[in-house]
Amino acid sequence: MKKALLTASMASMLDNFNRSNINLLLEVGYKVTLAANFDASEDSSPLSRLMAFKEEMEAQGCRVIQIDFGRKLSNIFGQLRSYRQLRRLAKEEFDLVHCNSPICAAMTRLVFRKKRKTHGTRVIYTAHGFHFFRGAPVINWLLYFPAEWVCAHWTDILNTVNREDYRFAKRWLKAGRVVRLPGAGIDLEKFKLGSADREAVRRSLGVGEDERLLLSVGELSRRKNQGNVIRALRMLADDAGTGRSALRPGQQASGSCSVREKPDGRGFGLRYAICGQGEMENELKGLAEKLGLADRVIFLGYREDIAGLCQAADLFVFPSLQEGLPMALMEAIAVKVPVVCSDIRGNRELVGEKKLRFDPKDPEDIAGCIRKALDGDLTETVERHYRTVYGYRIEKIAGKMRREYSAFI
Repeated sequence: MKKALLTASMASMLDNFNRSNINLLLEVGYKVTLAANFDASEDSSPLSRLMAFKEEMEAQGCRVIQIDFGRKLSNIFGQLRSYRQLRRLAKEEFDLVHCNSPICAAMTRLVFRKKRKTHGTRVIYTAHGFHFFRGAPVINWLLYFPAEWVCAHWTDILNTVNREDYRFAKRWLKAGRVVRLPGAGIDLEKFKLGSADREAVRRSLGVGEDERLLLSVGELSRRKNQGNVIRALRMLADDAGTGRSALRPGQQASGSCSVREKPDGRGFGLRYAICGQGEMENELKGLAEKLGLADRVIFLGYREDIAGLCQAADLFVFPSLQEGLPMALMEAIAVKVPVVCSDIRGNRELVGEKKLRFDPKDPEDIAGCIRKALDGDLTETVERHYRTVYGYRIEKIAGKMRREYSAFI
């Protein structure tokens, strides 16, 4: 039986983005080994979820290996330890290796470069958004681009998940084949509208009948940028109390101003729920309290009822500073909730309207974008976004990956 190895820095990457791939490998006849870090201290998923995933994979016949991968280059000793662990694993003969996560993928390709010649091992790398891109910090280009350039020579198939990365990889990265893979695939049936009791969910969050609910989903980190939405919320509260518009001079909003329903500056008709956990949790809670918004910002922690939360929201706000092709944004669109998002690579492919995208580093721009979205009629826009996401459905992605895996049998 052919043997396949899937690697990722964090186990949640395999759980959240590779379940379909694991099932496909088993389906086409591979014996599958999964190698990742199952330590929840660096992961966005709780230990209970990671252990449940591990048990599920073992029940399906997969072997699960702990590799102490880390997400920070600065942890040199940790990276060396995981490299040695991976080298020991590579003493086995694998016919196919599929790697994810930039540091883990670079390490995996380095370890298996000779196996490609001696054993004929084929290597697939899915880049879920290069760390170097237009507008990225110079240090990202200095660290990650050279590594990707070198490792591309040891890669049989390089999957990219957005147009910008695909065009760049086709020109500059000399992999055997460069493919544009439309993300990890979204299960539209899972997010079908009407599967949750919207009003019950809102009551459980303490959202009043006359309030609007904003929702963000993502790890609590600087990259996910929830702090600037909290700052924008403070601006909206101030504008509600004074009667000023949150829009920049010269901008016009149509309709009545929904965020001024309670003009006392405190209960101003908006609540902001943040779903996720991470190292920034205490800092974000402190920011909300400092800005007088402790009763307006709801920290939900890790949740698995994302579809129900999205259905309960009036507006989904996705403020990330960096993304490849964001699953959280696609899930919100699949539920048919109006969305606004940062004007970055990946997001632009899903939300084409510039008026619904904002500068993620500018809270004032975020506030203006939220106000316009709440004041406007986005019914047609929501349907248009859904048609876009339909092109990223999991059945379509699975078909592409099945062809990639089957080519090496």
